[in-house]
Amino acid sequence: MNELALRGLRLFSLGPATRVSLGLSSLVVSLLLAADLVFGLLPDQNQQLSQLRARIAENLAVQTATLMETGNPRGLDRLFHEVMLRDKDVLSVAVRRDDGRIMAQAGDHALAWMPPEGGSSRIDNIQVPLIMNGRDWGGVEVSFERASPASLRQWLRQPPVLMVVLLGLGSFAGFTLYLRRVLAHLDPSAVIPERVRRAFDVFSGGVMIVDPACRVMLMNAALRGWIGAGADAGLSGRPVETLAWFKGALPVDRKDHPWVRAMALGIAAEGEQLEFRLAGGAPLRAVVNSAPIMDGVRKVRGCLVTFENVTHLHDLNMQLLKSMTELEESKREVEKTNDALQQLATRDPLTGCLNRRALFDKLEPLFVDARESGRPLCCIMTDIDHFKSFNDRHGHAVGDQVLQSVTRSLASALREVDLLCRYGGEEFCIILPGVDLEQACAVAERLRSDIQGRAGASIRSTSGLEVTSSFGVAIAGPDTCDPSQMIDLADKALYSAKHSGRNCVQAYQPPAVGYQEE
Repeated sequence: MNELALRGLRLFSLGPATRVSLGLSSLVVSLLLAADLVFGLLPDQNQQLSQLRARIAENLAVQTATLMETGNPRGLDRLFHEVMLRDKDVLSVAVRRDDGRIMAQAGDHALAWMPPEGGSSRIDNIQVPLIMNGRDWGGVEVSFERASPASLRQWLRQPPVLMVVLLGLGSFAGFTLYLRRVLAHLDPSAVIPERVRRAFDVFSGGVMIVDPACRVMLMNAALRGWIGAGADAGLSGRPVETLAWFKGALPVDRKDHPWVRAMALGIAAEGEQLEFRLAGGAPLRAVVNSAPIMDGVRKVRGCLVTFENVTHLHDLNMQLLKSMTELEESKREVEKTNDALQQLATRDPLTGCLNRRALFDKLEPLFVDARESGRPLCCIMTDIDHFKSFNDRHGHAVGDQVLQSVTRSLASALREVDLLCRYGGEEFCIILPGVDLEQACAVAERLRSDIQGRAGASIRSTSGLEVTSSFGVAIAGPDTCDPSQMIDLADKALYSAKHSGRNCVQAYQPPAVGYQEE
């Protein structure tokens, strides 16, 4: 049987009260029909109608004979029309002589009149003979509406049928209401055998069985123990949401209760978590699993609900979460301390530039990459001109400010990939990856100009300071063995800039052939 057929069976299946009421009402109707067959309790509609129509036709015949005897045949038309106006069942009326000639008529008699078979009148066509001067003169013919119902609606309006239908529907509604009230007061605990109750009491977890109306049918000993109710607490038959222990734990909307959702969808609802409050105020956390109970045609007859106490596990998880949070906090503190130590180990505390050790750690892979890829690598060495005079004239505090101001000028004009190091005292080393010698000289000139224009003016504590720097530039050539040699070449160019009058840029030039460097 496919799923669609099962859904159809569930849709059209009836509850116990409805099925019993249907059987009782059918029995009442059957008894009535049997009594009618034996005693004739129900009125014969056709017989009553036939008698009524016969009287109408006979009255018409008497009045017609009177008018004919008084010599007033013209009054027949008026008489017939009045009869048709008074009685809507009359379709036509006519007076027919023995020779077949119609003397007077009203309505479409030719269409409505059906001559009776064998000369006897029928319920829809009645003929009354007229006797004049002791002999048959003719007759009055009256056609009526069709007596048998032509549609279901007309058939249902027949008094016997209407009585049977109303009696059947009324008894069905009465029995249904009565049985539902009676079944609601029956003991739900009697539905589940005692041996099943004892079997569920063995379970350490909570077990509850509810009916489709969410009334408690069974609650095992473990669940009753959590609630604080005994075996005779009178829980059976009570809606779950009315129990005090459940009120604070269940969602406000009844449709969101786990067992209600499981019965509505016809599938199990697993892993729902509810928090209950015990008598002492401590919370009890439970995992709720709900499985609908179905009959042979997949109609939901109730729901089996299990409760697993996970309070201890929840407390352990909370402790673990707290420990992990504290561990994460400790980890962040350690990382923060490591960053500070890394800053102290790699940065100059006064200027924030790289120290010499950090410079060589970062420069070594840049030098190797330049060698392997063929990309240029340049070094700029710069020294603050007459730095000792700042310390001698204005004190070491101003000297420190000069170092910091020059550092800001240098750092603001460099890229993120460039390296800036306080190489010693007032001397700085700048590494420019991917920059050739001409470009490096342009960078050095721009740095020199920025220092001359802004470094002294940025020191607010002492006005009129003129700060300048000298620059030496070198590039790592094919003969450069290591980063230290490239820095030495840039330092030689700086030395040349110092001897050339300071506040200028000099690029390293290899000595002429035959020239011996001192």
